[in-house]
Amino acid sequence: MSPASESPAVPLPRRRSPWEIQRAVLFALLVREMSTRVGGQWVGAVWTLFEPLAHVLMLVAVLGAMQTGVFMPGMDYPVYLATGLVLYFLFQNQSLRLMDGIDSNKGLFSYRQVKPLDTLLARGLVEALMNLLVLVFTLGLLAWLGHSVVPARPLEAIACFLMMAMLGTGYGIFIAVWTHDRPRLRSLMRMLMLPLYFMSGVVFPVDLLPRETIAWLLWNPLLHLVEVTRQAYVPAYRPADGINMTYPLLCLLVYWTLGLTLYRANRQRLVAS
Repeated sequence: MSPASESPAVPLPRRRSPWEIQRAVLFALLVREMSTRVGGQWVGAVWTLFEPLAHVLMLVAVLGAMQTGVFMPGMDYPVYLATGLVLYFLFQNQSLRLMDGIDSNKGLFSYRQVKPLDTLLARGLVEALMNLLVLVFTLGLLAWLGHSVVPARPLEAIACFLMMAMLGTGYGIFIAVWTHDRPRLRSLMRMLMLPLYFMSGVVFPVDLLPRETIAWLLWNPLLHLVEVTRQAYVPAYRPADGINMTYPLLCLLVYWTLGLTLYRANRQRLVAS
């Protein structure tokens, strides 16, 4: 056979690097989670936006009717509520949805490229994006009603939101692995969210409580981030003594370390399930 009649060599496809494969998997899972979260379910999407706003409007109406006069120095009470509620819902939604993330995506683990941790990271990112949209929508509506919603220190407010998202994701990974195949423990984690709601200073200023009680509440990292966020919006707002950014950062690192360590020790069991 002459060289001219030989067919040209077909180039072999380039092998993708591990990072390229990981990025493609995360993007596909992100699109899947977003579609599952709101795709074709407009009622769920509307409720995701309306729930924090309903909390704000209901509490403002109730407290106004009771004429309690609960207003923060230099800070509108609706803004006070909105900044606390959105951050709390961010942590709650990430924690509870990540806790169910392994069971919801176990059919995908038959693909060699998809790991349980990938599904948890994608779900955590979707919840962070959804709650960021909730924050923008809620503050935009309050601004339309005449309230001042522009933070005086925007970088600090952004840092608090990102830290809360990282904290919720780390905690969600930890309880997702810890409560796997333990339905009673999973129910307990859900019930703990209600006392955490009141312990995070979302509805009322913790300065109204006795000092002994405040000392115990300071063990809650959510309280620190909520109070620092409010001060970022209004510098005249004075958070409780002992509030700082160092403690929630340490909790964030602890949750991620515990979550990833527990995942590393149980990853084969999670895939086999």
